[in-house]
Formats: sequence, structure tokens, C-alpha cells
Amino acid sequence: MRIHLRALGMFVGIVAAVGCGGGASEPEGDSSAGGESGYEGPIASTDVAHGKEVFGTFCDDCHPDGGEDVGPSLIEHPHTPAKLRQQVREGSGKMRPFSEKRLSNEDLEAILAWLASVNAVK
Repeated sequence: MRIHLRALGMFVGIVAAVGCGGGASEPEGDSSAGGESGYEGPIASTDVAHGKEVFGTFCDDCHPDGGEDVGPSLIEHPHTPAKLRQQVREGSGKMRPFSEKRLSNEDLEAILAWLASVNAVK
């Protein structure tokens, strides 16, 4: 029981501090035990149209057209491709993680291509 309460307390603290996963600023490459290093690399897709479609399916409810709603605006607060990959795969705050089984790497890269097209990637 003690472990569960500690985990709950840590979770509540993270949710309060981070919001919808991306609103808080973290130092580049130091946001988790593994950092962003496992997520580095150029965007591996140029399929902007498919990326917009996939974004609409998975992300638009919280970030309508890349803007702010439940989640922060991705356009006003652009991130690196590595940070966005990490956020999608690991989640934080209110944002749940999306496994490769649920959102393929190809679809994730297409989302990044669309986000780059609307200046939501730095």
C-alpha cells in the first residue's frame, strides 16, 4: 500500500507540474533517464497529407490543428523531432503514451512531417 501511495503522489506531482505533456519546459536531452538520445534523427517522412490525417485521428482532440485546447499549442511552442517522438512514445502529464503497436513509427514520422509544415517543429 505504501508503494502505491508514493506512486500516486509522484503521478499527481507530475500532472500538476507538466499539464498535458509539453507545456512545461525541460532541458534538452535531460527529460528522462534515457533522455532524448534514443529519439534523435531527422524526420523520416515527407508525407504531409498522411501526417495531417493521422494527426487528426490521434492528436487533434487535444491539439486542434496543432493549437491549444486540452493540450498546449504545438505551433506556439515548437519542439525538436526528438522531443516530440519522446513525448508521443513516453507521454507525460495528461498525455498518455502511444506505443508503436497503436501508432506505427511510419505514422509518427508522417505526423512530424505535417507538424514541420505548420512550423510546429524547431
